[in-house]
Amino acid sequence: MALPDLVRAQHSPTRSPRIARRARVGLAIAAILGAPVVLLMIIAAGLGTWRGSGFRADGPELPRLRDVLALKPGMSVADVGAGNGELTAALAAVVGTNGRVYANDLDLEQVRATVSAGRLSNVRLVQSQADDARLPENCCDAIVVRRVYHHLTDPAAINASLMRALRPGGALAVIDFPPLVSWLWALDHGVDVRRVTEEVVASGFHVVKVIEDWPGRGPLRSYCAVFSKRQDSQVGR
Repeated sequence: MALPDLVRAQHSPTRSPRIARRARVGLAIAAILGAPVVLLMIIAAGLGTWRGSGFRADGPELPRLRDVLALKPGMSVADVGAGNGELTAALAAVVGTNGRVYANDLDLEQVRATVSAGRLSNVRLVQSQADDARLPENCCDAIVVRRVYHHLTDPAAINASLMRALRPGGALAVIDFPPLVSWLWALDHGVDVRRVTEEVVASGFHVVKVIEDWPGRGPLRSYCAVFSKRQDSQVGR
């Protein structure tokens, strides 16, 4: 083959569409495989804040919580799954010295340190169990379950114990977030609000409202499901 013919063959335009198609397919595959990785990186960056830590008394949550539960000085409230005690301390300030906060958790080490550091005399620590909040009967005007419900292994038993602890006419707020992707275990952290309402109502509570735009932290949205115990409710045994 003559040199000019060889050069023309090597630069033949008929090869370009084939190469372009392969390039597009390669880019598409890379995008499909890379998207979950990027998504996981974004979520991992926000896990420390949106999964329950990082509550701030001067943030947007407390005013809304005060409103939906009609919190005021002198009330008795419970922080179920108190964790590091940041919400407990905030609630203690809201209800004042004439009120009481029951700080409940399986492990009380962190909340105990917060209560001790803040010298919170109106806080009572309660060691819970996986199937019982172990709060005193008829002790609370309001109960908060913040970023905890998705961890429950026996929600029916816990809900029944919360029903016993709440006074007639009292309110329960369940704050949580839906799972991002239910079929991918790494992103299946959270709980659907429909499941929460069905399970809580099955324990005898009445749905007041579901707030879909609750202040969240990190990449995912949150919700607050508010329930009440009817005035004529009998304490379950």
